[in-house]
Amino acid sequence: MKSFTDRVAIVTGAGGGIGRATAAALVRRGCRLALVDIDQAALERTAKLLANEGHTASTHIADVTDADQMRSLAHDIATLHGGCHILVNNAGVTSAGAFEDESLDDLHWIVDINLWGVVHGCRAFLPYLRQAEEAHIVNLSSMVGLLGLPHNASYSLTKGAVRGFTEALRSELVTTPIGVTAVFPGAIRTGITNTARGGEASRLAQMGNSRLAPLAMRPPDAVARRIVSAIEHDRARCVIGPDARLVDAFVRFAPGRSGLIGRLTSHFVEPERSRS
Repeated sequence: MKSFTDRVAIVTGAGGGIGRATAAALVRRGCRLALVDIDQAALERTAKLLANEGHTASTHIADVTDADQMRSLAHDIATLHGGCHILVNNAGVTSAGAFEDESLDDLHWIVDINLWGVVHGCRAFLPYLRQAEEAHIVNLSSMVGLLGLPHNASYSLTKGAVRGFTEALRSELVTTPIGVTAVFPGAIRTGITNTARGGEASRLAQMGNSRLAPLAMRPPDAVARRIVSAIEHDRARCVIGPDARLVDAFVRFAPGRSGLIGRLTSHFVEPERSRS
């Protein structure tokens, strides 16, 4: 993207974490913002933080799992701002625990938000992005989208699907002015662990809120900076963090050997499981 000035940027999951940081990074480059989240209070906090820096943004309550809501959202934002140029499909949730312990309700929950949320966003906004002289779509995957990790089966399911979908979409749009980027963050310090589901959700939440979290997890701003750079330079993929880069390297140099990771983690997880 040649310029960010006056480009209309839509960020889902803008109520906190990577979404909030990305919105702030984009508005500082001159974008006009449309902030989207299902949590009104969180959305208002983001808008207030931006207002304290002298920036304004429109706020929109929407459920990314609802295709009709997303279509209406796209129409409303395009009408309000006069167009759409950047779409960041960031809204997401996580789960932790053995796949066989996951309930079907939890599986539908994570697939609906992490995968269908991205699909609905792209379907709803593509007609408006096509009207722009240049546009960009950013879809948030994860390092588990590069390699399925044990006790993250449902999360890997969704993020792996986002990876494949994003690669295919970029190929379809390669002859258009619309760029597409898949983002693969490692462990990032956000509130996503507090809403996790699955058999190990409480352990994941404790890790996310521990004193060691700032050392083990990167701040959302680190992801936001890389997202803005990826949009600017039309990068196909963006792998963020030493843990994500290590996973990426493992996939490249030891394909099909994820069982090694499973054997290693089983020493820590399976004893806990056998006692439960």
